[in-house]
Amino acid sequence: MVEFIGFIGNNPGSEIRPRSARVLYVAYIETLAKAHEHAGFDRALLAFHATLPDCLQVGQHIAYVTERLNVFIAQRPGFTAPTLFARQFATLDHLTKGRISLNVITGGDSTELAQDGNTIDDKDERYARTKEFLDVVRAEWTSEKPFDYNGKYYQVKRGFSQIKPYQKDGIPVFIAGASDAAIEVAGHHADVFALWGETYDEVRKVIAKVKAACAKTGRAVPRFSLSFRPILADTEEKAWARANAFLEQAKAVQDKTGFARKPGGPANEGSKRLLA
Repeated sequence: MVEFIGFIGNNPGSEIRPRSARVLYVAYIETLAKAHEHAGFDRALLAFHATLPDCLQVGQHIAYVTERLNVFIAQRPGFTAPTLFARQFATLDHLTKGRISLNVITGGDSTELAQDGNTIDDKDERYARTKEFLDVVRAEWTSEKPFDYNGKYYQVKRGFSQIKPYQKDGIPVFIAGASDAAIEVAGHHADVFALWGETYDEVRKVIAKVKAACAKTGRAVPRFSLSFRPILADTEEKAWARANAFLEQAKAVQDKTGFARKPGGPANEGSKRLLA
């Protein structure tokens, strides 16, 4: 089965268009959500960033103004207690009658993570925290009796949630990441593994790694998601010309807004490979 996943931002701004409206432009969000539903998209992603409006609340509003669209909400482990987080998502799953999915973003930029108070600089250690976080979340979603959890990052005594996910098979958990640590977490918890729009060879390599990680844990192989932005034109030559024009626009916007490109390039492995 093939699904199409879109993206809903909080305002019309983008890499090539400086934001000209309020940070949380409700009318824009509602219009874009309804456009996704009308066009037949299966899901629409809401991004997480340390400086953005809370996408969990935005997602609730999007679900309220649509009827069929699945609201695909990115969240970052480490800043909300996993027991509370599990109940928040299970509650929203019931309010939307099963139109919720979760995109787990561990985060690769230590500077941005620090804006939310993160103190774990090592990326592999952050993924270890993500694994424990999802251990507890799934226990809250599935356990029929109180449970204990004694990990390095989380300790729970007699944890229990009266509300379980509305969806029969649970809330779908998407896990992304190009590092070995990310793939190891996917082997334990991914219902869907999300990849960047990379080359055929790179995609094959990552899928093979995810399958091997699942074999170690005895977990079923997840579905796979491939994220990219199509640049459309009548011919390939015109499409490349348009892509190059977008690149120049993006550089100009960065220079104008002060969001300069980072020395040494991006922090996460996927972005590094895409840039190369």
